[in-house]
Amino acid sequence: MTLQDDRRETAEFLFYTPGAWERNEQLWTIRAGHSVTKPGYQAGPKRIDCYSLHFIVAGELELLEDGRSVTLREGDLFCLFPERTYTYRRREDCLDLRLRWIAFGGPAAEPLLDEAGITPDTPFARTRLTSSIMTIIDQQFRVLRNEEGSPSQTSRGLILQSLLLQLLAALIDGGQKTNASLPDWVEQSIAYIELHAAEGLTVERLAEMAGLHRNYFSTAFTAAAGKSPQQIMTEVRMKKAAAWLKEQEATVTEIAYSLGYSTPYSFTRAFARYYGMPPTVFRERTMRG
Repeated sequence: MTLQDDRRETAEFLFYTPGAWERNEQLWTIRAGHSVTKPGYQAGPKRIDCYSLHFIVAGELELLEDGRSVTLREGDLFCLFPERTYTYRRREDCLDLRLRWIAFGGPAAEPLLDEAGITPDTPFARTRLTSSIMTIIDQQFRVLRNEEGSPSQTSRGLILQSLLLQLLAALIDGGQKTNASLPDWVEQSIAYIELHAAEGLTVERLAEMAGLHRNYFSTAFTAAAGKSPQQIMTEVRMKKAAAWLKEQEATVTEIAYSLGYSTPYSFTRAFARYYGMPPTVFRERTMRG
């Protein structure tokens, strides 16, 4: 176990060396960890020689790979595949990004990830971090820390292999339920929201762009993304608002109108509902550090 606290993050790294018998199997654990990131956090560009599943416990990040950028949020996951270059970083408007990860290897790793809908071409999945998966990850961490004090490497290896199989089984089951990756029109709608949420964007407009009836669009979007279009629009606006409030320059009124709210009051009410405090209090607390 290695603890790290620097300008980028506070993190715990848990390392494991699989035994000879494990290397003769199809799947084995290599390392794991968790991180509470700090503003400006970025990992990469880098490559690894194994598979590493990263789960977003809180906040949101930007994943850069193969010339594209994807924004991932709490409950989403992404996977680093061997010998591919990735960069991932905390978004500037993110107030709290926390990650957990499990790295593993073996001939069965990529086929099982593929069964879960996680591939080198689509190395991420949305809304897949369930309470049952968190429980499995917690158990993996306890075994890697050897909290039970097991004297046997073989025993720990068997338990870790079992837990890794349980984790992948849960992801495969979840992938079948959510149809793996998001449909193109949902991905495009989310990308459009992130760019234009502050411009008076409506669900009707999104449905029209997707060529779908509004009611069907909202229902299908929510089922695929795990959040309604309105929820994601609100999240994007609130993250932008928080970032602007921390800059100390724009007034609350300017922020309200810049984000497409009809009045400062409607913005203040929405902000307080999202963050649990009005924007003026949020700004004061930010100034106090």
